[in-house]
Amino acid sequence: MIQLQAITESEAHTILARELTGSEACDQIAEDCALLRSCAWALTDGVRPVHVLRLLNLACTLHFAGDSSRGSLKEALQELSECGDLVEMANGQWLPAPTREVRLGTADDLRLLVGGFPTSLLSAERSAQVEHIGPYRRMRGDALSQELELPQQSLQAWMGHALDDLREWTQSVFPGNYERHRPTGRTIEIYAPELWPVSTPQMFRWVDRTDKLSGIYLSREELPFGGKRHYAVKIAKGQISGIRTMQPVDLRRLMYGLDLLAEKSVTVEEISGLAGASFVLKSVLPQAVQRLFAALGQLAVPEGKYYPQTWTFHHEHAVEIKKRLATLGVSTFVRTHR
Repeated sequence: MIQLQAITESEAHTILARELTGSEACDQIAEDCALLRSCAWALTDGVRPVHVLRLLNLACTLHFAGDSSRGSLKEALQELSECGDLVEMANGQWLPAPTREVRLGTADDLRLLVGGFPTSLLSAERSAQVEHIGPYRRMRGDALSQELELPQQSLQAWMGHALDDLREWTQSVFPGNYERHRPTGRTIEIYAPELWPVSTPQMFRWVDRTDKLSGIYLSREELPFGGKRHYAVKIAKGQISGIRTMQPVDLRRLMYGLDLLAEKSVTVEEISGLAGASFVLKSVLPQAVQRLFAALGQLAVPEGKYYPQTWTFHHEHAVEIKKRLATLGVSTFVRTHR
């Protein structure tokens, strides 16, 4: 007769983390992302799209925080989209991206494991060789890639290509034909960096009032199924007078461009130490830059939170990192401690 032995919630959590990531010690973001990869794969078999509500519902039932985890899981889902593991499709549908490896060209042959194939499907020996840091997975050497016959993607292709002149690119996004705005009853938020000091993270630079605004702005509207649709809007005399659906662009990069035009670019704290140079971020980076950070750096976040994010790099990479931040109009500062 089989006997069942009760275990504590902490022990159960440890077992689940080990099954999802191959490790008992990883950050909460990594656990959330690993859970979503496994759920997405189970619901799609890697080939059939799944609706975001069904995906989140399953993940919430398996998460230790239950339905209260929905907000953090939605953020983790977006992180997985930005790093190239899951693909957001039309009408709230999601699909695992093709799994591949990205070589980083380091002396220790560090590589990224990118795509929707979940770590939980690997053997215990192989999953223990995958390092989970936030939404990213790293591995060393070619043992896993040969076993899975993974195709390769170049680092430059994975990062994505971005135009160098952010100011000019941002200004080119908004011209077009605007239609008369017809209110839907749902709240439209406006990205208005000019109203905030440079110390305010981008997530808090959205407003739902237009009475102090005039000009062309980026806006967003939350949809019934939980996603967001972005628009360009014209505001005159405190009212939205015209609206146009945004063309597919890197919205995060666009927000940095709008910050630059408003002369309200966010700042990043730099901390230099023996182990390397660290940069403290309170706003999400554009996809290409975020991917470079993930490729070269080590991420640390407060337990149970997503921000601030502290990225640490070898000193040899710090110059490249600061150059990339400068292309976004972002400057670094060293805090004076008293």
